[in-house]
Amino acid sequence: MSYLVLARKHRPATFDEVVGQEHVTRTLAGALESGRLAHAFCFTGPRGVGKTTVARILAKALNCEHGPTATPCGKCGHCLEISEGRAVDVQEIDAASNSRVEDVRELREMIRYHPQSGRYRVTILDEVHMLSKAAFNALLKTLEEPPEHAVFILATTDVHKVPLTILSRCQRFDFRRLPPRVLAEHLRKVLAAEGLSLPAESLALMAREADGSVRDSLSLLDQVLAAGKESMTHPEVVELLGLVDRELVTATANAVLAGEAGEVLDLVSQVYAAGGEMQAFYGALQEHFRNLAAAKAAPEGAELFGLTPEEMAALRAQAGSHSPETLHEIFDHLAASEDLFRRASQPRLVMEMTLLKLTQVKPVVSLAEIISGLERAGGGESGAPPSRPRNNPAPPVAHNAAPAHNPAPAGNPRPAPARQAPAAPTPPPPPPAAPAAKAAPAGKPGDAEGMLKELVRYAEQNQPALASYLGRATAALEDGLLRVTLPPGAIATSYATEKNQQRLNRMASELWDNGPKVRLSASTEAVQAPDHQALAAAKAQAAAELAEHPVVRQAAEVFEAEVVALNPADPNHKPNLLSTEQD
Repeated sequence: MSYLVLARKHRPATFDEVVGQEHVTRTLAGALESGRLAHAFCFTGPRGVGKTTVARILAKALNCEHGPTATPCGKCGHCLEISEGRAVDVQEIDAASNSRVEDVRELREMIRYHPQSGRYRVTILDEVHMLSKAAFNALLKTLEEPPEHAVFILATTDVHKVPLTILSRCQRFDFRRLPPRVLAEHLRKVLAAEGLSLPAESLALMAREADGSVRDSLSLLDQVLAAGKESMTHPEVVELLGLVDRELVTATANAVLAGEAGEVLDLVSQVYAAGGEMQAFYGALQEHFRNLAAAKAAPEGAELFGLTPEEMAALRAQAGSHSPETLHEIFDHLAASEDLFRRASQPRLVMEMTLLKLTQVKPVVSLAEIISGLERAGGGESGAPPSRPRNNPAPPVAHNAAPAHNPAPAGNPRPAPARQAPAAPTPPPPPPAAPAAKAAPAGKPGDAEGMLKELVRYAEQNQPALASYLGRATAALEDGLLRVTLPPGAIATSYATEKNQQRLNRMASELWDNGPKVRLSASTEAVQAPDHQALAAAKAQAAAELAEHPVVRQAAEVFEAEVVALNPADPNHKPNLLSTEQD
């Protein structure tokens, strides 16, 4: 055949013509100019990114009549022979079909002989990871110490399958996928060289479908140009390539976001009737919601996934009225159903049911919006709780204030007590060897409660359990004794022992000089059994009053909930949601 496909016709002939692999070509060109060229290279990367092309350019650079040079002429006999694939001294071997140890032995025998006409004997092993383990072992010695005239170039798409013993003997170069923007610009230059043109969105579409591969993008362009038209519209390009119609994907996404179940089913029927691949359409829908979420979050002017500015503007317009949380939830549903969709014997049914489920997804409100709405409802015209008297209006909401722990009961307003600064931490007691440093008893004469508090703080260092019950005890000074009475209860009574009393007296002697003795006892008051019915009735009444508060009503609407209990469950505790004071 006289026709040469674009991938071969426009194959780069020099390092400068290689697209998107400057980190590789710049290093090789510098090595050639400085004379520090290795004898073995390993080119790794995805398909169609220029591994074999760069290997051929390197072979021409080594054997060019004006070389070794970083800029082979492309006109001498050696350059032409290598470009046409008929050079005797440059051998390309497909390792997938020559993977046996016998093939490597033959290669070792050939390497020993000097090149016939060129300067170097270059061996290019393509898909080298397909060699057998024995073949790799047979190659080790030759690869480590080859003849002076031999250069090895290994190319692979799966470098993890190449033994480390091989990689350690080579200079490794990793080829990258090309960004869609770079691929689209390369396709535009190829079209200009062919004297043709296509819409920019068509070039961007082919660049995205190529997934970073130059060869794949040129193959798609070749398929479009095979139609024989000098100019084509974008819909014609989509139809020729057999790709998913983006308009159908956008319409389906709009129907899902609008909750229109009938429209969704009709669009799936259109895709099925047009002979579209359900799996490709499902993947395109996933990609579209990914793009919507990214366009919603990305700043203005950001480049995403090779999308054109017009496509980005359309995505932002479509995602404008929907929260990022809603888009994320829809994408999560699609991703969760993907495995079921791929394994289904009738993928259309799974897709229809998945999309119907997505139409039921209600808009998700972010936590910041919920808090902002509750704050507006609490500080706006919603008013005070029903239980607050009219002559005592509620103070405004303070966004940074903690809710009141123990507000006054309804119908019995009282002023909030003044805040007290937290007590300063008690300094550590002086050592027993220095009795002169002991302090006098804290507080004024007869201030038993102050002395008890200081004793509690001191007891917390060594007796935390005892200190917890002392904190709920009462104290009184009588006849030079500090009488400490523990609260009623069986557990508290168990702490009223002679041993604990001796401990407290020892602590008092360490704390104070000439301080009172401590007498520890338990309260003799009987513990009154709670009236469970009264508690339940009071709790239910408080919950009913709380449920009528405007802030609670709005929160219940947002979360689709109802008030079932109070926390803490105290019948006398009626939370004042609008209070800024903390008792």
